Amino acid sequence: MIISHTHKFIFIKSLKTAGTSVEAALSQHCQDPDVVTPLGDYKFNRDEQGRWIHKSMNAEGFWQHDHAVSIRKKVGDSVWKEYFKFTIVRNPWDRVVSLYFWHSRNKPEFKPQRKIYHKLGWPFNELREIRKVFDKFVEGEWETNDKFYLIDGDLCVDFAVRYENLSDDLNKVCQIIGLPPLELPSLKKGFRPDKHHYSEYYTEKSKKIVADRHANDIKFFGYVFDES
Repeated sequence: MIISHTHKFIFIKSLKTAGTSVEAALSQHCQDPDVVTPLGDYKFNRDEQGRWIHKSMNAEGFWQHDHAVSIRKKVGDSVWKEYFKFTIVRNPWDRVVSLYFWHSRNKPEFKPQRKIYHKLGWPFNELREIRKVFDKFVEGEWETNDKFYLIDGDLCVDFAVRYENLSDDLNKVCQIIGLPPLELPSLKKGFRPDKHHYSEYYTEKSKKIVADRHANDIKFFGYVFDES
């Protein structure tokens, strides 16, 4: 999360939307007295050359995934109203698949296990087995991104960058806040297989659960379940 007094913008960092890469790129343009929250997961938040490229500063009292209502309270009404506020949104069904693979990186219960008959030579259909575990994950507890762009049920940001149009939308933001186009580092990659479209992980039941929980993403941003 970034509050840039230098460039008068607030970047509200949502979950599983490339927010860490965007935050790292934006942090290179920040200076005192800007607020840039620190990152965890040091192992994953390095660029392709292994460099730590995120600059945190003046973040006491702030959290990298602070909710919009919390940020407004901390910065005060004057800053909140004056500064350009933006976040990132993403197709909810795609986002939940990404969220699943992120959680499964260090939780064995979220990974499909080979049974004895697989070890004896029975073919192991990885996608089919992942879908079974994914169904249970979807039925469990996980967060939506409503709190990053809604206050009292209304949109509270000036612009929602779409993950699906990340480069072009970020260029629009940069033009507004007076920054050059961002060069995004590739962070937190490699946890999700690239060979399957998100739709392949869903059953009708899990598809509906995601739709119901992400009703606001669908309402405000028109997201639909894409079969392609």
